[in-house]
Amino acid sequence: MNHFSPQSTLGAVLSVPQARALLQHGIPWLTDLQVAVEHPEFPIGGLLGITLGWDNPARAELLAELAELEDPTVLPVRRAARPLAAPTLEQQARARLSAPVSARCYVPVEVTVTVPGAAAILRDVEAAGSVSLTATLTRGEGASLAVVANDAGTAAGGDAAGSHPEGGSHTEVTSRAFYRRGEELVMRFLPEHPGNWHLCVDGIAAADPLETDVSVEPAAAGEHGPVRVVDGQFTHADGAPFTPLGTTAYAWIHQGADMRRRTVETLESSGFNKLRMCIFPKHYDYNHADPESVPFRSAGAGAREWDWDAFDADFFDKLEQCVRELGHLGIIADLILFHPYDRWGFAEMTPDVDDAYLRHVVRRLAAFPNVWWSMANEYELLTTKRLSDWDRLGRIVVEEDPVGHPIGVHNIFEPFDASADWVSHVSFQGGGYEMGRKVDELRDRFGKSVVIDEYGYEGNLEHEWGNLTAEEELRRFWEGIIRGAGMTHGETYFHEEGIWWAHGGVLRGESWKRIAFLRRLIQEAPRGRLLPAPPGLGTKTAVDGDDYMLTYFGGAQPYRSAVTVPQGRTAAIDVIDTWNMTIEQVATGASGSVEVALPSRPWMAVRVRCD
Repeated sequence: MNHFSPQSTLGAVLSVPQARALLQHGIPWLTDLQVAVEHPEFPIGGLLGITLGWDNPARAELLAELAELEDPTVLPVRRAARPLAAPTLEQQARARLSAPVSARCYVPVEVTVTVPGAAAILRDVEAAGSVSLTATLTRGEGASLAVVANDAGTAAGGDAAGSHPEGGSHTEVTSRAFYRRGEELVMRFLPEHPGNWHLCVDGIAAADPLETDVSVEPAAAGEHGPVRVVDGQFTHADGAPFTPLGTTAYAWIHQGADMRRRTVETLESSGFNKLRMCIFPKHYDYNHADPESVPFRSAGAGAREWDWDAFDADFFDKLEQCVRELGHLGIIADLILFHPYDRWGFAEMTPDVDDAYLRHVVRRLAAFPNVWWSMANEYELLTTKRLSDWDRLGRIVVEEDPVGHPIGVHNIFEPFDASADWVSHVSFQGGGYEMGRKVDELRDRFGKSVVIDEYGYEGNLEHEWGNLTAEEELRRFWEGIIRGAGMTHGETYFHEEGIWWAHGGVLRGESWKRIAFLRRLIQEAPRGRLLPAPPGLGTKTAVDGDDYMLTYFGGAQPYRSAVTVPQGRTAAIDVIDTWNMTIEQVATGASGSVEVALPSRPWMAVRVRCD
């Protein structure tokens, strides 16, 4: 029996007379709200939180009373298990392996096994999953290496929170196969150490052993490897720091080739290093076009008729190419695995299809160094899923990912419980004007790195979330960075050719240029990372050890400010105009307490660089 919960829809509540009466008695004006009239699929817990307040006892009382009643919603159920087929022994005996003889660190190595005559069987995701590749470093170069276990349910390459142990990474990597097309099974691994790697395929009884060796050269200049969480900070595999400075183009891969090309060209000069993007197409305001292709093959002429057991290889080829192009620019593809803005049926797949889809996606893409996993955009609006579903799905992603990429869950109302052992960081929507305070609150609450992945967009749409000024977009971004968070920009200026936030294309705003300027300031810090200042320096200051201090005044316009150079040190002091992107050095060899003159205008910062 399914009872009402905060995830139950308003429409379902109103369809049950006793539940409807509870709402009409407690808040009779609720059903007159525009959101209630236009969006009966809205979750009741979120609607009550917005209207009554999240901590209002009346909200908790109403939800408790509703929990006593049966929810008539029929949730997707797992399909009956199908008999698991396998290639015949004759087919397996003729299997052939193809692999490169050389590679580079931090570049995916692809191994293909061709099984003649077995195409119809190999396409089954479970059959493919019984085949795996083990890559073992048999002769490494440089320092001694630590072997890291990859237990199911624990983030690969590190502890249960998804971190990566200092000084070590995989010297034995196991990855599972996915079916691509024809008679091909593909396995990929990401070498993180130079040397000779021995590759061995298990699960296929070939006449000749399916094994070979690949010689891995050191990483190319500027290649730092995948990002993980180390000691609470985002860090590349080679130890280089990473500060998420992202943007949003949800449906850019579902646009035509020309729009995708313009998106990549724009990103090349943008300064962003992370892009939030959906795998499934998105149906929402200003984004109603049908996609070129989707992850599943069509099973009929209807808009929701899909062969749930057949992935579309052409779609995934396109997705992989987009991820590669971002990687060439040093940009992480923050892949949104599920979202509610859907008219094709992908938000309501059965649990077995959800599982198979995730396994296929992660097996395909985990070896790309520039990948993050976002389990969902606004997970609470996926009302056919419960918290137990998110736990199951998150653990599948971790199980299938031998690299250990960051993984988070994005909210619309309240943060997902990021204390879960499979969640690497807090991915949060919100913060608003009190951005710095919200970042501190989230870090204290969960004890993990924080990324504000949505906080309002610079633009001119009619929606409140889509018409921030460039100055306010930038101020919120700066405040989050100063408090040690990663931040994600968005832009929603209406244009007939498309809106960046949905389609990509061309950036038409002003904040993105200033974010690129901020990135320069972070990179100029001695260690390339800004952290919140210790107590005594205030909440508007970030530091890089004792060598670098950056204080941001936001919309305030003081005519002077005092800074203190660490005892026994001298420093250069700069006045920075974060809007006009200028840096003026006002002192050198300064020591002790120094009074710095400011121009009495907003958007200023002061930087102290110790000698």
